Amino acid sequence: MKKVVDAANGLRERKKARTREAIIDAALDLFESKGFDATTIDDIAAAAEVSPRTFFRYFESKLDVVMARNAPKEPTIGPLLAARPASEGPIEAMRQVMREELVAQVADPAHVRELQVVITTPSLRNLAREHFYEEEAEIASAFAARLGADEHDLAPYVIAGAVASAIWTVVDRWIADGAEPDHLEPMIDEAFALLASGLEPPAAAKPRRLRQPAAGSRSGGAVGTPVT
Repeated sequence: MKKVVDAANGLRERKKARTREAIIDAALDLFESKGFDATTIDDIAAAAEVSPRTFFRYFESKLDVVMARNAPKEPTIGPLLAARPASEGPIEAMRQVMREELVAQVADPAHVRELQVVITTPSLRNLAREHFYEEEAEIASAFAARLGADEHDLAPYVIAGAVASAIWTVVDRWIADGAEPDHLEPMIDEAFALLASGLEPPAAAKPRRLRQPAAGSRSGGAVGTPVT
């Protein structure tokens, strides 16, 4: 009898999972074709061949659908940073965490589709960015522990702010450039190399210092002549 009950429960769970995925896929198709704001829950339910009532058994809103795979999952960034070798500085530790986490996430095409909808929809983009920066305090705390500094010191927060901005920019540019999975890791490495170098691009040409005019001289061509 127990085997029969277990089999029935397993079948029911698989059916629920298929229905949930059908709702997500239908919603993403509509978000991509009509836009997130123009798509209604009735539209999604009809496309997924379920009733609006069934939709609400799985999701509370359209936002829940589009964040189905992008919602934060445990463990959060703090524990992941804490697990990195103590020999790594804050920037290198964060680079390794992002290489592992982001690259693993974008291996799922559905996750990428959701991310594209979020980044290209102004209302969702602002919401996602606000949520993203809420994690800065956790990152700063992890950086403070790695630096052996007080968690209220300025340095961990400055580094965390720079790192958070770099990550957001990488994801934003990656989506804008076509969201090719094999392009993400090099972009992460490039951004974090720039942070580690003190924000001075290796190939950047430094401005040439201009010769100052001699005392009492008139302003003229000699003032702007580069030092040779």
